[in-house]
Amino acid sequence: MIRRAEAADHPWIIATGAEAYRDLGDYTRILPSWLDQPGVLAWIDHDLQGRGRAFAMLGFYTEAVAHAPASGEVVADLLALAVLPAFQRRGLGSKLLTHVIEVAERVAPASRITALRLTVAESNVAAQRLYERAGFRMVDGSASYDRGQRALRMARPLV
Repeated sequence: MIRRAEAADHPWIIATGAEAYRDLGDYTRILPSWLDQPGVLAWIDHDLQGRGRAFAMLGFYTEAVAHAPASGEVVADLLALAVLPAFQRRGLGSKLLTHVIEVAERVAPASRITALRLTVAESNVAAQRLYERAGFRMVDGSASYDRGQRALRMARPLV
């Protein structure tokens, strides 16, 4: 079952995300900074006893654009999606991703957001396939994570 994360869930999200992304950077530092930002929403998929199995974070923020830096562009970014190893390959990531896409699609018209984007490690082929099945396509492959791994930028149109 998916529910909106609360402040009491943040330690679990940080610990789970730090473990999932340990090879990419210091997510014990990165995740709290994201969770504290206005415009960042998080959800947890949990079992019937309320124990977390997976989480997703979606950020809405204004990003300066080259042709009009003062105006900015509102973007939707899937900041993180992680599933505990014991629960992988059970459709939880797909379920959370669908939820995030639905939220972004509801917000898009009023915010003039045209796409949902994300960054995924080049080595995370399973996640890339999940995102491709959900309509994401690679838009840039020149970024990298803090620890040097190649990062792929993907985006999906919002209609």
